[in-house]
Amino acid sequence: MTPLKPEQKESILSRLAFLEAELNDLQGLQSTTWQIYSTDNTTRRNIERLAENVTNACIDIAKIVIAGEATEMPVTYKEVIQKLGLLDFIPKKLAEELIRLVDIRNTLAHQYLDLKWDKKNSFYKKDIVLS
Repeated sequence: MTPLKPEQKESILSRLAFLEAELNDLQGLQSTTWQIYSTDNTTRRNIERLAENVTNACIDIAKIVIAGEATEMPVTYKEVIQKLGLLDFIPKKLAEELIRLVDIRNTLAHQYLDLKWDKKNSFYKKDIVLS
């Protein structure tokens, strides 16, 4: 891995702090049931926004890391995460988990009227370890 420039490190650190705060907020929603999710608009919006925020921060970090390498930037968000695994910046299993988050994010961003409860339920009930 090419050493990161100071501004890249700072950018990653700020996103990691943001991620930590968002994941802490998400813990408070892990007991949400379908009944609550489907009837409480505030809870639903919080879960959806947290899912997008967490995923976008992971994508941003991945893009910062890849930008510092002598390699082409992938086109899609999935490819960005896959590349981190292929270049051994993160374990391939973690890359697979993060790709699932990208799928959820894409569902939220592009098919918000036809959301799949099981996808989002798996997002906020799963303990995500970023290591």
